[in-house]
Amino acid sequence: MMKKIKLEKVESALPILIFVFLLLIFMITTGGAIFDGSNMLVIVKQTLNTIIAALGMLFVAALGATDITQGSLVGFAGAVGTVVAINYGFVPAIAAVVAAGLCSGLFLGVVNARFKVPSFMASLAMLIALRALGTVAMGGSTSGLTVPDFVKSLDSNTIKLPVVIILVAIVSYVFNKTPFGAYCRAIGENENAVRFSGINVTFIKIAAFGLSGLFTGIAAMFVLARVGGCSTTLGLGFEMRVMMAMFIGGVPVEGGDGTRLYKIIIGAFIIALLENGLVLTGSSGAITQLIRGIVLLAAVYLTITAKAKIQKVDGETA
Repeated sequence: MMKKIKLEKVESALPILIFVFLLLIFMITTGGAIFDGSNMLVIVKQTLNTIIAALGMLFVAALGATDITQGSLVGFAGAVGTVVAINYGFVPAIAAVVAAGLCSGLFLGVVNARFKVPSFMASLAMLIALRALGTVAMGGSTSGLTVPDFVKSLDSNTIKLPVVIILVAIVSYVFNKTPFGAYCRAIGENENAVRFSGINVTFIKIAAFGLSGLFTGIAAMFVLARVGGCSTTLGLGFEMRVMMAMFIGGVPVEGGDGTRLYKIIIGAFIIALLENGLVLTGSSGAITQLIRGIVLLAAVYLTITAKAKIQKVDGETA
């Protein structure tokens, strides 16, 4: 029993250990430049958008499902928000972006839960469709549209940081303290057991995907503010940042009780730290991508190995 507890503590602390290890490496290789105040603000700024989108993905991940639409959804919601901002103003633009994200998530949830289409295939199809819908929303423009200055004003840590803190607090409560969060984790552990207990699994799944889309919509507004406009490439690759935040943070691909909010947050900071540190050391784009891949593989391997050892010890003591 003691051995199992120790292994569980190591597995829980693994994302933190990876973060500290990378921090020490870059402290040495950059001569301490990684700790420069302005550089730390850059890391935080790069991380916040990923965290916002990952907060919604937390519920989908707990189900043991997948949502890879974040990048295309940012592009589509950003296009909708830009058009509405130009024509109707600030508040309608925010409402339009968030609504676009929510509707996309709910639709994906219905396709997965009601029509039994595997979440990966359904979200892959949505990823393709949303990118096309973004172009349609821009009126077929391939050169892009520029947002008004009042949207650009959102690209500030003094605005984003309080928003992220509030959203993290809300998600933490819902995920850890309410029946909905418990049902999401239970479905990831054993969906049939939850269904036979009388819980409306279909509703829980649709709601989880809806939250994923909702939070991606919120992230899209801040991405739009940072970029300063929308184009056919807005949000390109964003889904990979969210997925990497999950896997590097140690969130299990099969969902269940191993899904933790702090893992996704730390994973998002690990990605930003890795990219920032490699830039400071003068690494090329190709090297940066290579190292990101290696770190992802290593993190997933360590997480799987730790969990396998826990299950082995658990089996021996059963």
